[in-house]
Amino acid sequence: MMPVSRLTPNPNKRNRSWSSVKRWPFSTLLMGLSLVLIESYAAKPPVTAPLSVEPHTVELLADATSIEVAEPDTAVEQILGQTLLLSLADVSPVFSANYQQLIQWRQRALDNEKQVKLQQMQLQLNNYWRYLDAQAECMTPCSSATLLPKDVYFRAVVIKLKQLMTLAESSTWDTLILEDKLSPGQESPLIAPIAQRLFLLGFLENMPSTASEPVSELGSEPVIKPDTISPDATTPAGAVAQSKLVATVNNPLRYDDALVSAIKAFQTLHGLQADGVIGKQTLYWLNQSPYARAQLLAKNTLRQQIFTRTLPASYLMINIPAFELQFVEAGKVILNSKVIVGKALRPTPLFSSHISSVVLNPQWRVPRTIVRRDILPHIRQDGHYLQDRGFDVYDYDGAQVEHSPQEWQELASSHFPYRLVQRPGAKNALGRYKFHFDNSFSVYLHGTSEPSLFKKTDRALSSGCIRVEKVEELARWFQTHLVKDTRLWDKLAPNTTQSQWFALSDTMPVYTVYWTAWLDDAGQIQYRNDIYQLEAEFTQAVPAAIFYIL
Repeated sequence: MMPVSRLTPNPNKRNRSWSSVKRWPFSTLLMGLSLVLIESYAAKPPVTAPLSVEPHTVELLADATSIEVAEPDTAVEQILGQTLLLSLADVSPVFSANYQQLIQWRQRALDNEKQVKLQQMQLQLNNYWRYLDAQAECMTPCSSATLLPKDVYFRAVVIKLKQLMTLAESSTWDTLILEDKLSPGQESPLIAPIAQRLFLLGFLENMPSTASEPVSELGSEPVIKPDTISPDATTPAGAVAQSKLVATVNNPLRYDDALVSAIKAFQTLHGLQADGVIGKQTLYWLNQSPYARAQLLAKNTLRQQIFTRTLPASYLMINIPAFELQFVEAGKVILNSKVIVGKALRPTPLFSSHISSVVLNPQWRVPRTIVRRDILPHIRQDGHYLQDRGFDVYDYDGAQVEHSPQEWQELASSHFPYRLVQRPGAKNALGRYKFHFDNSFSVYLHGTSEPSLFKKTDRALSSGCIRVEKVEELARWFQTHLVKDTRLWDKLAPNTTQSQWFALSDTMPVYTVYWTAWLDDAGQIQYRNDIYQLEAEFTQAVPAAIFYIL
């Protein structure tokens, strides 16, 4: 589950097109343990302390005292965490230089000169947080950004960042290469390094024997013999590559059950299909170094925390890379739902708006681009497509047009000067409900006629609109709390396909956000694919002038 209110564009600024979006397990962890350098995966890898060995508990986020105890109570440590986060987030070279200095000063007595420098560092931090206050645009009073470092979530993230940096400084993380996917029961010389990484990242409780044994009895560089199945295949873990199963139980090259379980947990925390098959996406995340992970978490956390102050008490928020919607009422999450968002070539935009009406049994007035890209190819293949899908066709004077299936096919292959409107019903692409809000992108929240698509892990499937799995629950809340004419709703909702707009007694804020890393309710780091390749475009850099100490 996403954390509540961690990142969106400023709700008080205008909607932005994509071209303009530029600114925008771990209870046994030993924090002070020196980690041994991993020199080579071909040699016998040393055993190193893992980042985590069991899932976080909710108490990490709920008990601030435990967080304070985890950090030495020194003047250096008090500002080290937030300096680390701001350095990783590329806010300013000032924080990067300060962090390196603070690392050298840890556990050391500071002379007067260093004490003065330490005070200057604190002032620079204060200046940054006050700068954020000056830049904030809040319709209601915002809490000061100077309070963010005291936030329990913020401090929990800092602990994770310190762990990742300790791991980054104590281990190598060479790129692993697989020629093809690796399924349970198969053999690979990469089993040892994969197991090592899963141990270091906390997905294996103990270092597997495969990670400390020779790579192969036949030599140090065995030949990989992958299956011929595509890396994109999603074959269930229990039904693949039976011919490759090895009779020797302790074969160090074998992808065994213990490692499969660890990979499945790893896949879950990265938003991937938890099938145990190591394909391109799983290998990509296995190759993400601790430092890269720390950067991603820091950058996302800062964006999330900055925005948190601006949110109202109730709102809907869609995290695009997570394919998830959260509905918050009076500061509490009352609904989580899977969503389908836009494809990479037709992305769901970042916006902030207000839901102003709900449409029961909506008609779908098909945008011209969707007609051209999606519907005309179907008509060319099947002249009955429009009739079977419940489309009415109109010319640009508003007159309804009818043609034979053959004529429709011919028109779809040449000039097609018509508008399409899909009638309400079971086949309507918008489903039973549409939630309308003003925006310049012609995107909305609505249901779907293809609920089976919510079973997919990668749900970037739409043309930009947001399809909601739990649309019935969402509509019921609006009917109970905001719909003005509830009698008409009660009359029409059960057994009619009549399209009807319902005005609301108040609007409901709605935001789309773009988080690729966050701490979940259990204190585990969740990562997601950068589906629109936007992460590099977000920046929190600030002008150097704000750090001048007078």
